Amino acid sequence: MVKVTWTDDRGWHAPTIEPYGQLTMSPIASCLHYATQCFEGMKVYRGYDGKLRLFRPDKNCARFVMSSARVALPTFNPLELEKLLEAFMKVDGPSEPSQCRSVLSFADNNRMAAKKSTWYLSVSPSGNHW
Repeated sequence: MVKVTWTDDRGWHAPTIEPYGQLTMSPIASCLHYATQCFEGMKVYRGYDGKLRLFRPDKNCARFVMSSARVALPTFNPLELEKLLEAFMKVDGPSEPSQCRSVLSFADNNRMAAKKSTWYLSVSPSGNHW
């Protein structure tokens, strides 16, 4: 999965690719109590030619930025998000139809203003129902 942290003093940090795993957060994290989070799902599948296909990544990235702004989370350039998605798919692209889950969460204990947020991207098999 991909993980990118944002802090109010540095802005967005460099993205990291990590093994899929559990998330750790405080039980009083704002995202659990005040819904300061958003997500976007995107279909990804491998074509007959072996290339990965992301379904409308430009629309999904633009919608994700809009959702982030609506819940007072940090925004970002949607083109940079699209590049990050494509780079991740080259490293860890699925072999079967899957769902990319992009989540931005305000996991701070401060409910007034985000001082730290984290964006995650994970991929999970979805089957052939699309």
